[in-house]
Amino acid sequence: MEAADNIFIGRQPILDGRQQLVAYELLFRSAESPNAGTMPDGTLATGRVLANILNQLGLHTVLGGKRAFLNVTAEFLQKGLHELLPHDRAVLEILEDVEPTPELAARCAQLRAEGYELALDDFVYSPAWEPLLELVTYVKLDVRALGMEETARQAGLLCGREFALLAEKVETIDEFRRCLDLGFDYFQGYYFAKPELLGTKRIDPSLLNAVNLFNLVIGKADIARIEAGFRQDVALSYNLLKFINSVGMGLARKVNGIRHALVVLGHAKLARWLSLLMLSLPGHGVASQTLFRVALTRARFIELLGQKRLPPKEHDLLFMMGMFSALDVLFGKPLSEALSGIALPPEVGDALLHGSGRLAPYLQLVRACEELDVAAVQRLAGNAGVTLTEINAAQHQALAWAGELDQAA
Repeated sequence: MEAADNIFIGRQPILDGRQQLVAYELLFRSAESPNAGTMPDGTLATGRVLANILNQLGLHTVLGGKRAFLNVTAEFLQKGLHELLPHDRAVLEILEDVEPTPELAARCAQLRAEGYELALDDFVYSPAWEPLLELVTYVKLDVRALGMEETARQAGLLCGREFALLAEKVETIDEFRRCLDLGFDYFQGYYFAKPELLGTKRIDPSLLNAVNLFNLVIGKADIARIEAGFRQDVALSYNLLKFINSVGMGLARKVNGIRHALVVLGHAKLARWLSLLMLSLPGHGVASQTLFRVALTRARFIELLGQKRLPPKEHDLLFMMGMFSALDVLFGKPLSEALSGIALPPEVGDALLHGSGRLAPYLQLVRACEELDVAAVQRLAGNAGVTLTEINAAQHQALAWAGELDQAA
């Protein structure tokens, strides 16, 4: 196995106060030391990750048009390895165990002059950091490590300066709101991917129409009933024709009518498209478009992992399972309730609600990859008969595919 195949790369979204995606922190784990946040040599670790991203994935595939936050050591900065990244896309995160020496301050001043942005990671204030605070663009506070009371105290010491405050490891909607009130500018963590249980949350009519059409398709309703459903929603009809006439479909002739589009797609592909559409509709849930990116990549990742091991008729079910795994956030209710009005194929329902059946191991494996739980990845991959090389290849392809769709949107 090549060295790159031992490294799992993760992207954690960074959002602004309006819940818009502005950057990703690039995270990594090594299969050689699965319980560690970095490999023993931090400089080597970051260099290997950069090489993997640039040589195999391509920076645009991983980031789209966003910035990259990347942990760096003092040695990494001194050796000039940051030059592998374009200065207008990289935010260099100085780790909390780095000593705030005059030499480091001088190096950071050079980096700022070169156009790089700097961040202080897992920051806790002391006067020794003042020279660095004059140079950085971001200061990151770890909400989990500090606790909300200490986070508030630290924010009080830091607010009103030239740099932006970033709250990391924000895991609940309540924590996000409290940090927003404290004056934080940016937020990192998967709070946006957890349901805010509102009970009486209003569901947009277009979403309800998509659900109803999905139920007709899964129930193998005749084409006239499905066509009638589409004709009741102009936006859905437009989106369907736009999708089927896209370059990616590769059709020789343009499809102009709903019935023709339904015949060309067939029930399986139409169900897949509707499952994707349900999450892509704007205005649903917290940071819905960021969640959509996560779910889209997850769905394709799952499908790629299962393609060689499950029959073709189940490939669309794998994709559907990945998309629907985020419906609890979209509907603002527990997943069991969110799925109750949807006529799911039994295999998808068993995997999502009970963690059982032939599809479930692929969802579990991809979730472990998203969380960079390498020990779980290795165990689940072994159970599913998937190699680490296949996992990395599938992740790379999923990121590229989702990125292409995002650009085309």
